Amino acid sequence: MKKALITVVKTLLTIGIFVSLFAEFGGGTVAVSRSGFADGTIFYKANPAMPGLVGRMKARLSGSTLPDPHVALAGDDVCTLAIKGETVFVRTEAGEIVKLRATHNCVDGKLAQVLAGADDDRKVPLAETSGTTVWVEKQGVQRVPMTAADLWTEVRALDLGVFIPWVAFATFIKFLGILANILRWQVLLKGQQLHFTFGWLTSSYFVGRFFGIVMPSTLGLDGWRLYDTIRESRKPVECTTVLAIERIIGLVGLLATILLFMPFADLKGRDLADIVEAMAVPLGGGLLFGMLLLLRPELFAPLIRLVPVAKIRKFLDNTIHSATAYSSQRGALVIALACAVFAQITTMAMYFANAMALQVEGVSVLQVFYAAAVMTLGTFITPTAAGEGVRELVFVELLGGHVPAAKAFLIGHVGFWIEKLLLSFQGGIFLIWAPKSYQRVTREDLERLKLETARG
Repeated sequence: MKKALITVVKTLLTIGIFVSLFAEFGGGTVAVSRSGFADGTIFYKANPAMPGLVGRMKARLSGSTLPDPHVALAGDDVCTLAIKGETVFVRTEAGEIVKLRATHNCVDGKLAQVLAGADDDRKVPLAETSGTTVWVEKQGVQRVPMTAADLWTEVRALDLGVFIPWVAFATFIKFLGILANILRWQVLLKGQQLHFTFGWLTSSYFVGRFFGIVMPSTLGLDGWRLYDTIRESRKPVECTTVLAIERIIGLVGLLATILLFMPFADLKGRDLADIVEAMAVPLGGGLLFGMLLLLRPELFAPLIRLVPVAKIRKFLDNTIHSATAYSSQRGALVIALACAVFAQITTMAMYFANAMALQVEGVSVLQVFYAAAVMTLGTFITPTAAGEGVRELVFVELLGGHVPAAKAFLIGHVGFWIEKLLLSFQGGIFLIWAPKSYQRVTREDLERLKLETARG
């Protein structure tokens, strides 16, 4: 029942994220001045002097005056900014300033078309309209200025001659990161005197990735690896300890990468970027805590007794116990941490290759790398189905305004297919040739594994 509930929650949260990206409330058609549209005097953009979410909160708390939210925008610049992903505003005939779906009014980078009428969504050239009023599309309340049609337009515009080679490179670079993760697993297993060949661990790792895409939340990568190593070694405590330490090392490597790239990302003004930057001190504290937990776990043992909740206290106590197993094996920890950092960098490089495959312009390598690192943290802490939804949301939130929202969405979404299809189906192929014990995992196997781990 608990597993079923977790699966339902993850699925609903994933759906909720996609709804927040595509659902629009309060959009529609608005009337604007034809002459103002033609001469470009009714357009605005967000005031660059307006602080981000964190800055606005500080201003309200301190009583400071915020600048005007909008500044005038020349008509010649409307399409340029809209194509880059920035929000464009328009003043209606009623005097209200609203968001405009400006790309729907652009032809060859110029404002050239409007709606045929108040209730007619056909596009007609501005020159063919008459009267003092024309109609345009108002963007309602929506996370990003994007529709499913915008997304489909980007997909149809893909240049396969560019897309396929870059996706192949992205797959290869991510594959190198997977090999680094397998090496990290092997090093940590050796630290527990568990000796597995790299080839055996590679097969087990990819089988776990395969189960992760065909068995929703019942048996994923970590679950299969735990089952497989315990089945071979009959040492549940040691195998569980390895995965626990691997998690800590992975998080330490991720936090270190985020903090390393944060000063160079230059994404100020994006709400999510401002929030993450405001959390630099807590993230640094988490990094320090993780390093101390790996190197000096005994320092935290006295503090565990002060935790009032028994379940949390037991979890922390088990974590400390797991970390103690490696406190004297600094060499193994250094190698494992280097593998974790390398694997994270390959993930970031994969998403940059995705951006190149989509021919994205307007962002730097460091900005894409930083967005990929924050995205990884998002998938780590947000309970969605296979991280889907979080990938797209983070890239849209961080890179939107620099690139069209649909392109930012696809940078993350292509990564999903590389991770879950191109680099997971190999485990299924292996299962075809593997022994019967590899091809089926029964409920009894999983229950036995759970009991053995609990006894340990």
